[in-house]
Amino acid sequence: MAFIKTGCQTLDNLLCGGVPTGVPLLIFGMPNLGKTWLCFQLACMCTRDPKYGGLGKKVLYLDTESFFVGNTFDMFYGYFKKRWPDLPDKPKIELEIVPDIFTLGRLFGVQFEILQEDKRVSVVAKFPTERQTKIAKTKGKLPSTSVQREDWKERSPIWQKLSSGEYGMVVIDSITVPIKSVIPSTTQNLPARTSLLQILLGAMYTFARGHDVSILITNHVTRNPMNPGYHLGVGDPWGGQNVTYYVKYQFGLYKALKDQVKAFGPDGHRLRRIQRYRMPGKDEKIVTVMLAKDTGYVDLPKNKAQPA
Repeated sequence: MAFIKTGCQTLDNLLCGGVPTGVPLLIFGMPNLGKTWLCFQLACMCTRDPKYGGLGKKVLYLDTESFFVGNTFDMFYGYFKKRWPDLPDKPKIELEIVPDIFTLGRLFGVQFEILQEDKRVSVVAKFPTERQTKIAKTKGKLPSTSVQREDWKERSPIWQKLSSGEYGMVVIDSITVPIKSVIPSTTQNLPARTSLLQILLGAMYTFARGHDVSILITNHVTRNPMNPGYHLGVGDPWGGQNVTYYVKYQFGLYKALKDQVKAFGPDGHRLRRIQRYRMPGKDEKIVTVMLAKDTGYVDLPKNKAQPA
C-alpha cells in the first residue's frame, strides 16, 4: 500500500498520510460543493513525482456526468499546472466520458440488461466470454445466460489497463448519476438499484486490491427528509449499507456552518467541512478547509483560526 498526498496538509492529516492505494475511497455530498474539484486535485497529485507526494503514474478518469466537455478539462488542468509547475505539460490523466450505466458496466467487464415490468425494474448482469462477445457483434444479441468465472475481470478493459502497471488511480465521478438515469426513484425499484451498485462496487474493490491502485468514487447524499441533518446537506451516502460493505474509507463533503462563514469574513462561502467515516466502527473526524478560487483545496491561512 502506498499513499498519495492531497496537496493540502489538513486533508493529509485527516487521511492519516494521504489517499491509500489498494482500496476504494468514497466522497459523498450534495451537488455543487466541490467533489469534482477534489477528485481532479487528487488525480493531478497522483501524476506528480513521488518527491512531491505523488506516484508519478497515470490516472484513468471516468466522467459519468459529462462535466469535462469542451475545454473544461484543459481549464482545470491549467489551474493545477499553475499551482504545481512540475506537473507534466501533457496531462497523464486519461479522461473518458461514460454516457450510461451500460458503458460503465462494460468497462468493468459486466453486461447489464435493465428489464422494465410494469412499475418494477429488475437487473440482469452477464459476464460474457470474449468468444460470445465476438459472436454478439455479428448476430446482434448476447446469450441469454453467462457464467461468472475467475477470469471475468481479465476481460475488463479497465483491468487490462491496470495490468500495465502504469496507472495509480481510477476516478469514477460519479457512480450515482448513471444508475439513477435508468432506474427511477420508486420503492419497488430499490432492489434493482442495489443490484447495480453491489456489482459495480464489488468489481471496484477487486480491481483496487488486485492492482494496488486507488479507486476514488463520488456519490450523492441520500435524500431522506426524515434525516435530521438533511436540510443542512448532511446524511448518509446514497446506496446505504451496500456502500459501507465495500468502501471502508468514506468522506462527507459539507457546507460550512453559518457561524463559521460569518466568522471567517469575505471568503467564508469558500469554506468546506470534510468529515471522515472510517469503517468498521465509524471512526469520525471532521476538519475545515477552503476551496480556493481557480486553485482547489487548500489549508486555512495560518492567521485564521480553524473554525470549530
